[in-house]
Amino acid sequence: MYSFLIFIHVVSALFLGSFLTLPFIIHTISSRTGNELKTVLRTTLSFMRAGHYALVLLMISGGWMSFGYSSYPSILWVGIAIVLLVLIGGAIGMMHRNLKRIILSKYPENKLVENISKLNWYSWITFLFIMAVVFTMTNRGLFS
Repeated sequence: MYSFLIFIHVVSALFLGSFLTLPFIIHTISSRTGNELKTVLRTTLSFMRAGHYALVLLMISGGWMSFGYSSYPSILWVGIAIVLLVLIGGAIGMMHRNLKRIILSKYPENKLVENISKLNWYSWITFLFIMAVVFTMTNRGLFS
């Protein structure tokens, strides 16, 4: 069972790691128009929804591995890990909401111009949170 948990955890972490490219994707969205814009936005929305599932799998598999198969980690490490994962989920959710509003808008190009700075900001925040999670997860004894 432990090998299966490791597999799920690593695959979910790899998928979440692909969100590191998000600031660069958001930067290129502003050059799209019409049907191409809606296609890119819908694809990005699907990607973000899958990112939320990856976060849930990371929390479940990480919690199961930490408390079921190893010595108990420090409470501070667990707290920081959970807070960072929740913050990543929140940032992805805020981007998801803004992208949905852009797609459902009558004039998506105009709505994109209004919201591109927010999307860019949220994508960089997500980038930084993911880097913080990677640092925290790879240094388990950091807070003990």
